[in-house]
Amino acid sequence: MARAQAEAASARFWLSCVRVILGGFLAVTSGVLAGAALWYLAGSPSGVPDLGPALVTAGDRQAESVTLVPTPELSAPEADAAPPAAPDLAATEPPGPAAVAPDPQAAPILVPDESLQLSWMEEPPIEPGDRLADPVERQGPPAEEAPEPPAGSAEPATVRLFQKPTAGQIDGALAALDLDSLSPADVLPEHPPAWRRNAVQVAKPFDGPVIALVIDDLGLNRSNTRRTIELPGPLTLALMTYAEGLQEFAESARSNGHELLVHFPMAPRDPRYDPGPNALRADLGKDELARRLEWGLSRFQGYVGINNHMGSGFTTSIPGMAQVMLELKARGLLYLDSLTVPGAVGAPLADRLGVPFAKRDVFIDNDFEDRVAIRRQLQQLERIALRRGGAIGIGHPHDATLEELAIWLPEVQKRGFKLVPVSALMRTPSGLAVKPKPVNGPG
Repeated sequence: MARAQAEAASARFWLSCVRVILGGFLAVTSGVLAGAALWYLAGSPSGVPDLGPALVTAGDRQAESVTLVPTPELSAPEADAAPPAAPDLAATEPPGPAAVAPDPQAAPILVPDESLQLSWMEEPPIEPGDRLADPVERQGPPAEEAPEPPAGSAEPATVRLFQKPTAGQIDGALAALDLDSLSPADVLPEHPPAWRRNAVQVAKPFDGPVIALVIDDLGLNRSNTRRTIELPGPLTLALMTYAEGLQEFAESARSNGHELLVHFPMAPRDPRYDPGPNALRADLGKDELARRLEWGLSRFQGYVGINNHMGSGFTTSIPGMAQVMLELKARGLLYLDSLTVPGAVGAPLADRLGVPFAKRDVFIDNDFEDRVAIRRQLQQLERIALRRGGAIGIGHPHDATLEELAIWLPEVQKRGFKLVPVSALMRTPSGLAVKPKPVNGPG
């Protein structure tokens, strides 16, 4: 009996020891876990537990202060619509190759506001009938038209963009210029002049209306340039100065019966458009303008003259355009005014300085994806040719334009119109190079 009681007491003793040991172990473990939990929660921002190293990096990246990425300067309306700046990820991204510093002289190619509905290369021209406010006049009501100043009086060097220059403005500004200093000293005139030497010859006189069709912006889209060269002509093809392989295109075009112009980039009124490298700008000095003219005119051979690519800004500069005309005169070249703005002074300056010139009548593909609109513009070109005897249209090597022209060119000649190179419609000191015969007469 005593032995049994002793064994029971021993069992109770050891059970108590086990309970004490287990209780102590559980207490220590609970304390450690509780302390770890408190430390874990206290170390996370705003009491939100962290979810791992990968998300810590992403979260830190989003919480960094934003560094604005420099963007090209925009005028006030465009600046308001600029996209939000991207965050600076330099602190979290591995270093990459060194960035190339942008050329401060290179004009950026800018994406215009979606609402402007602009085409691929060309700024939209402003036609004389467009109801657009001259930026110079936006600060107040339009002023009454000033009387024409007498010839020889001083006039501003740049006329208003949307206002056709007066004879007084042209003559006054020319009188204020030192034309001898603007004329190239190292160009000797040739006889016959280059515009006659390189012109496509056509039978004359004409007994019906004629149309000169110019396709410019050529050379950049090489496949569409070749498609244009293959069209029946004669057409006048204007090759972009900064395209590559121009001489090859020039020779191919001439062998297919087409006439050539140099398509010269000139500064637009809207800085969002990039006219391209070596564009003519009104803020350049005469030496730099001369250098750019020399460069553009040396890009290929066999052309009759130039026409402007863009240029609604530069073509209103009387000193700048006077220097261009004097260069063309010295080289025996003609000038076709693409007429992207009513205030362009190229044609009146050419008239006064003895440079053969003409002006565009119709842009055929402002709506360059709408074949119906292109067809309508071609019909307008025909109406002008019927009324005046001759008309000049300008188009571009867009797919829709080329498809419509492939149909229209054979058909228009069946309707009694004659295709001529643009040199046939030049105004010269002795009159029109070729005088076409109108059908419907004035009106």
